[in-house]
Amino acid sequence: KTPTSISSQGTLGDDTLELVDVEDEGPAVEVCKTLDPPTLPVLQVKPKPIDFHLARDLKTLLFGSGLGCFSEEWKIQSFAFSDVPELKYGIVQKKGGPCGVLAAVQGCVLRHLIFGDSSRNSGDPCSNLRPPEARRTECLALALADILWRAGGSEKATVALCTGTQQFTPAGKYKADGILETIMLHVITSYEDLLSFLQQNIYKFEAGPYGSILLTLSAILSRSIRQ
Repeated sequence: KTPTSISSQGTLGDDTLELVDVEDEGPAVEVCKTLDPPTLPVLQVKPKPIDFHLARDLKTLLFGSGLGCFSEEWKIQSFAFSDVPELKYGIVQKKGGPCGVLAAVQGCVLRHLIFGDSSRNSGDPCSNLRPPEARRTECLALALADILWRAGGSEKATVALCTGTQQFTPAGKYKADGILETIMLHVITSYEDLLSFLQQNIYKFEAGPYGSILLTLSAILSRSIRQ
């Protein structure tokens, strides 16, 4: 893969952050190992299964009708980080599609990496952009918590997680996609509990599958479909 700079300001200094697009020029390289669930105190959140009416309303909002489905580009996209040493802070986009979702999450991750916990940050911003795996995963959880908590008006958040088990029987003008039908909803009413719950389940967003879809559904449901 060949990084292509989007800067046109001449030679960049050693301490300058360079944003790059990565273009495919050969076979895809696996950029993230499957993560095991982290060992954390388990926060018990009583889940609620998605029902047919909510799933249909979500599809109508996203696609215009209950017959729409997420594309393959969305289905394969989670929030896996690059293993390229100079780009370890970067989330890898596998194909075009969920660009806006990735951009929002990437911006929040960078904010936490560069300006977050001062006890972990050095005086050199560039060194903060070469984080160990545990640190960047922690910043991903913080980024998702920030996004969902803001979406819920700083009062609550809903985290949508796939279970692999169908929760309702599709009917009428509704096309099953194997994702929405398996969702369990977790409503959380404090930021601290939200962050703890996301840390417990961050591998479902980072390693996937469906990380970008789960975040999109969680943000919509945290805000509410009616808004």
